[in-house]
Amino acid sequence: MRNLEKLFWVACAVFFFTSCEETYNDKLFWSGEISREYGSYIKPYTLDLTYSGEKLIGKTISFKTEDSETGTLTLNDVIPGEASTPINGIKLYENEEKGNYTFNGTNITMGGATVKYSGSITPKAMKLDVNVTMPQNKWNKSYDLSNFTKGKKMTIGTSGGEYVWKETNEILTGAFYVHMDDVELTQAGSQLFLRMKLIQNALCYFIPQLLQTITLQPDGNIIANYTTSPVYIGKVPINEIDPDKDVATIAMFVMKFMIGTMSATDINSALANHTWATSPINLLTWSVNNGKLKINLNLPAIISQVTKDSETPIDPGLISGIVEALSKSDAIQLQKLLGTVNAVLGNQYLGIITNMNESNFQQIFYLLTEGITFNVEEEEGHTHLYLTKESTTAFIQLLPQLQPVIENLLPENMANNTTFKNLLGYLMGTNEDSLPILWNAANTIDLGLDLLPQE
Repeated sequence: MRNLEKLFWVACAVFFFTSCEETYNDKLFWSGEISREYGSYIKPYTLDLTYSGEKLIGKTISFKTEDSETGTLTLNDVIPGEASTPINGIKLYENEEKGNYTFNGTNITMGGATVKYSGSITPKAMKLDVNVTMPQNKWNKSYDLSNFTKGKKMTIGTSGGEYVWKETNEILTGAFYVHMDDVELTQAGSQLFLRMKLIQNALCYFIPQLLQTITLQPDGNIIANYTTSPVYIGKVPINEIDPDKDVATIAMFVMKFMIGTMSATDINSALANHTWATSPINLLTWSVNNGKLKINLNLPAIISQVTKDSETPIDPGLISGIVEALSKSDAIQLQKLLGTVNAVLGNQYLGIITNMNESNFQQIFYLLTEGITFNVEEEEGHTHLYLTKESTTAFIQLLPQLQPVIENLLPENMANNTTFKNLLGYLMGTNEDSLPILWNAANTIDLGLDLLPQE
């Protein structure tokens, strides 16, 4: 009897181990080998990801399976507007010749996007091709910048020693959109109108030299026609300005911006012989949330694009570190890495960011990780894409701290030029007539782009 009992347990053990062998030996890989996170810079679990047929870096994809037959694919910050997109019930197909599992299908996400996917997976690598169609909405189109026009608008001036609303000749339409309301009938309110006139005139002059069109594509990408030509002030390229030699030109345009005498002719003259190129995809994305437009930057992809043609290539480990810092919300580490990148690039705009103090950079970091939410509205055939005062106040209050940073980045003769110093003081200073101090003289200040939808 005891021998029979031993024989029974031996038979059970043999059956158990045989069953396990059959379970895993008939699979290319057991579930634990391919249930992991894959990333562009995760070694050795690398990810080859394409979005709309173009390589997309800086993202991670998670895969999980219990039986190496079906699984769940999770796209992390891949679909615009979705932090995480799980796709369940993915069927795995063995490809013994290539030594991988393949999969494909179509899924509607919780956000309403249609995702067509196909790929392959091994324990050390995933290849994934994704094509996305965002939910239908009326903003999905191409836009031109609005033409520059002027006419009568209400501003604050003086009459009989008092501050009153009065009609003056102001910008009606142009590349840069400004709308102010509920403004104090005080000296501060009047001066705020003057500072915003300066900003709007200047940006209506410079933005068309940088940007020609913007397209919100059906796949959630934003592309733009941007300039490949120098930006001019008058007939002088900005990068060739000599503040001593060109002081008359600078002073003339500063006065045009301040008193509002700039015309469409000035803008068209600056645009003569400009050339344009189309930006790559997978750098900026859009999504709609509660009627507002959210724009996200793919910082690793942007840096890779900027450095692609650099004489000194960027170490891929730096890009990997940037991806990790963003994923771990490590602002301090990201600023250090951007400083290292800028030591190679010498980019003055990146220099402003890397020279910020820690608390100021935290605000920039939030925009890099969470995106920028714009209000969008239609008015008389124009589309206004803008930020409200609530969204811009924090940045405006940073300006006095950024003024010395910007002055240090300017050539010495330009930084010491009286015209430039006064201009920076009006926009970034702490005097009572400076923009950051005047900012609270209005309850509504909307700033953004004035766009014309293409037919």
